[in-house]
Amino acid sequence: MKPKTSLISVIILTYNHEDFIAKAIEGVYMQNTNIPIELIISNDCSTDNTDLIIKELIQKCPENIDLKYYKHEKNLGATPNFYWALKQATGDYLTFCEGDDYWSSPEKLQTQYDFLLANPDYSMCFHQVENIFLDGAKNTLFSKVENKDYSMLDIYQHWIVHTTSVFMRADVLQNKAAKELVKHPELLYFDTFLYLACGLSGKIRGSNKTMSCYRRHEAGISNGINYKRDLKHNHLDEIISQTYGGKIKESANWQIFSRSRIAFFNCLKNGNISLAFQHLIWILKKNGNLKVYLLKK
Repeated sequence: MKPKTSLISVIILTYNHEDFIAKAIEGVYMQNTNIPIELIISNDCSTDNTDLIIKELIQKCPENIDLKYYKHEKNLGATPNFYWALKQATGDYLTFCEGDDYWSSPEKLQTQYDFLLANPDYSMCFHQVENIFLDGAKNTLFSKVENKDYSMLDIYQHWIVHTTSVFMRADVLQNKAAKELVKHPELLYFDTFLYLACGLSGKIRGSNKTMSCYRRHEAGISNGINYKRDLKHNHLDEIISQTYGGKIKESANWQIFSRSRIAFFNCLKNGNISLAFQHLIWILKKNGNLKVYLLKK
């Protein structure tokens, strides 16, 4: 008898998430659907109790979920861990959840699956997400999402798509942009690049339903101001610029110039000459945006 084919591959990436991983996994377990699910949990060599918690939860896995758990012996890093997990996926559709975030609606998978199944000209759909602040601050929306189609430029210029909300066709990974993405294991972020790749394979739909939560905390990869991290962000934007061209290229070049201009002056003010110089290189590389900046001023 042939093993069942998983239609949906769910990828959970985790690293030292002992306080969060249970809710991330339970968010998948609670899905109100009979669709076969392949749940891939990729533990990037956690040094806390994440591994123990996952092994306990494996015993409670629902029958319609084929759970595949991997614990790396060496730390790969966030982006290489994601690329590795993608290679393990066998489903027709892909969806994601970081180990410190979680799905809040039991209807998430069925709702998004039904939409893409009924609309084959779409390659991805996403929804509204709630920010959960662990410091006790009032929860907010990650971004306001409307029930409408979003262009690649919309997605690039406005940080509106959160990883926990994405549901996409797996065949996007075969297009030119997606193949370019996996050539860069050093990228700080892989998400925006991947969503843009979806735009080359079909339309993208947003939904105002709030069906997942993004935990905001100090250990988060995008938390706070970090001018050294901004250099990696510049590198990502440069690759996006070269890959997609057009209005996205123009916007990416402006982002790089503007980000490094702010970092340059603040690094000088703080006496970090070496970091200021690295941002100056980016400013000079994108000096064509200086005229735009002066006109805006």
